[in-house]
Amino acid sequence: MNIEDVKSLIALIDESTLTELHYETADFHLLLSKNKAVQKNSQSTANAVAFDNEVKPVSEVMKESSVEKKEAAADTVVAQKEGHIVTSPIVGVVYLAATPESKPYVTIGQSVSRGDVVCLVEAMKLMNEIKSEFSGEIVEILVENEQIVEYNQPLFRII
Repeated sequence: MNIEDVKSLIALIDESTLTELHYETADFHLLLSKNKAVQKNSQSTANAVAFDNEVKPVSEVMKESSVEKKEAAADTVVAQKEGHIVTSPIVGVVYLAATPESKPYVTIGQSVSRGDVVCLVEAMKLMNEIKSEFSGEIVEILVENEQIVEYNQPLFRII
């Protein structure tokens, strides 16, 4: 996706009643959001959103959002597994190590104590240390390095 595609998406979102759009591939993340109340749009329902030169009607985009809701429901299954879940307190980009060259803060099988730093979340150019609220062993890392995380998204499972 190039800058012209992004500009087109911004224009389409601005003209539509959509308030937020998430688009993600293996190596590309895009979040477009209107930070204002939804306004009634007098245009026809022929609004569309373009991805990689493919035009999708708003109704199809809405179907895709239901798929995202099902994936979110799968995330809650993770929370129901044995142990405690460390979640992100903010929206941002997660970093599992202090620098790209350094070792990760935690690895699977590592013991952590309450208050140990398990990762960083960058939000608005500020690095926020995420500390474990629990003592135990890291049994699952639920995010990848440099992944965009949402508020309250599970990061680690500790038993």
